[in-house]
Amino acid sequence: MKSNVISLATLSGLSMLSASVFANTLNEEDSKPAFKPTVALLVDYIATDEGMWGVTLAAKHFDPDYASWSYYIGYSWGDKYQLDVEKPAEANMEEYMWRFGLSYSLTQDLSIYGGATAYTYETNYTNNISPRDVNGKPRWESDRDREWGGEVGLHYNLYKGFVLGAGYDTRNQAAVISIGFSM
Repeated sequence: MKSNVISLATLSGLSMLSASVFANTLNEEDSKPAFKPTVALLVDYIATDEGMWGVTLAAKHFDPDYASWSYYIGYSWGDKYQLDVEKPAEANMEEYMWRFGLSYSLTQDLSIYGGATAYTYETNYTNNISPRDVNGKPRWESDRDREWGGEVGLHYNLYKGFVLGAGYDTRNQAAVISIGFSM
């Protein structure tokens, strides 16, 4: 009878030990993110009427509880260009845009993204009145307007961190083309 008790205790201890090892293995596997964490630096071209260039920083998969979700922020700017106004007045316009949002990874290399865009255009102009000073310069005034929009697109990691992206901006009704690298 004593040997039966010892063998049951031994079996019970072994099963508890194996259950403990199995649970630790599961916890280690659960704590590993589904995707490898990366940060991408992208150069963007937004195909507006005058064209805009920008940069985007996209961090991916740093929270193991939300390994498929990530975020990005970008800034784009256009050239300053002259507007046609009646002489002697002068006017020019500048445009820039903030982009930010979330992305979701379908695979390690392919993710979809979507977010908001804040497009700002600034008009600088003179009022046709010149001061009567010897070296008088016209007085410049500015108007700034901001419009919100949205965007959606794809990022694909081609080869060894080389990333391509393609998207669409609703405010400008323009394509967003991105190229860069991830680390």
